[in-house]
Amino acid sequence: MPPSINTREMWPAVLGAIIMQLAMALLGRRLLGPGAEQAPAAMMLAYLVMPSLAAVIWIWFATVWREQDGWTRLGFAWIDRRWLLRAVALGAASVPALMLITAMTKPVFGPAKNPALPLTGADAWGEPSYMAALLLGVVLLAPLMEEMIFRGLLFGWLRRRYGLWHAGALAALGHAILHFDQGALPGLFLFFLFLAWIYEYSQNLWVPTIVHSVHNFVVLALP
Repeated sequence: MPPSINTREMWPAVLGAIIMQLAMALLGRRLLGPGAEQAPAAMMLAYLVMPSLAAVIWIWFATVWREQDGWTRLGFAWIDRRWLLRAVALGAASVPALMLITAMTKPVFGPAKNPALPLTGADAWGEPSYMAALLLGVVLLAPLMEEMIFRGLLFGWLRRRYGLWHAGALAALGHAILHFDQGALPGLFLFFLFLAWIYEYSQNLWVPTIVHSVHNFVVLALP
């Protein structure tokens, strides 16, 4: 069973992180203003980087800073070289696995939507500031924030009350639904369920976080 924080701290942390993301995104929209001439890098900072960072800071404030072992209670521990290599390999292998699942379930769930990014992959490499914001948001902050919420907080709390697969499925379903992509739902659900299992097996929240980060990086690198 992985580490988990106290019940009274879990819900304010999760709900506060979601509220902070929405508030920062709305603030970013207000600062950017209307129109289609918004800089792609500014859009990534406003709609992804700053909301994700705000959620991470909120979780730290709500669960970590008051406790001497707050990061450990949240699930983070030193990751050794063996687990680091495993996480990188699993993150890369998860991309074709999800593509296969999405293709197999397409007749029932429909096609998956492509992420709504300001620039295509080919154009992004020509914009260094945009690429930096994209990598910071999609590869680093978003996976960290999502794993803190859905594995470290929600799954950790559910795991104290249910078995591994029941708790993992509930957290994975909520996580997958919040991506608002019906076509990608089966693949995302199985991927997030796998992240819950690897978290339980490794007892280290860095492992699913790195798997998630590598997965996102490979997806961005695809043509």
